[in-house]
Amino acid sequence: MSTNKSPVPPRSSTKHRICKLAQGVHIAALGVWCGAVATSGIAAAIIFPTFRELDPTLGQYPDYTGDHALLGAGRVAGSIFFAVDVVQFVCAMLVLTTLIAMLLSGYALRTPLRVIRSVLTLATLGLLSYHLVILMPEMSQNLSAYWAGAAQGMSEQADIARDAFLSMHTTASNVLKGLTLMTLVCAVLAGFTTIDERDHKVIT
Repeated sequence: MSTNKSPVPPRSSTKHRICKLAQGVHIAALGVWCGAVATSGIAAAIIFPTFRELDPTLGQYPDYTGDHALLGAGRVAGSIFFAVDVVQFVCAMLVLTTLIAMLLSGYALRTPLRVIRSVLTLATLGLLSYHLVILMPEMSQNLSAYWAGAAQGMSEQADIARDAFLSMHTTASNVLKGLTLMTLVCAVLAGFTTIDERDHKVIT
């Protein structure tokens, strides 16, 4: 009697390796993204009180009669937030492309937790899009007008631009808090919904 069995596909199949690699990059990108946004919030919480305590007069803005502490802290924090936005964009692209790669290489949405993870990841990407495409352009324009007006000694115009920026600050701050929380939850869910043997059976 024949005892021949169908050959078992090797665990190191191409699709399996792609899925595992994409999964690792995906989780790492979420971790870096979350860390970058959280760090920017911590930096702002240190920078602004420190400048307020120092109460500086900035040599680059000798004719500006407004709040130099806020102006100086904003210049420093603005550079940090710009760098963080670049990191966020890069991480978001990695998160999206690796999620797509995982799905195409056999990662199945066969449990509620996996579905929740994927939906939350897309929602996080949507929130970042709102931050980068809608909020940041107008805020950056107001911030640049604030700095330019202060440098030219046009204090009234500078303060108008500053107030326009600050009117959007609460929304932007809440968005960053949301991104921190959402990326953290996404990273945790990703760690609990990694590829397993049942996915391997599908992708091989």
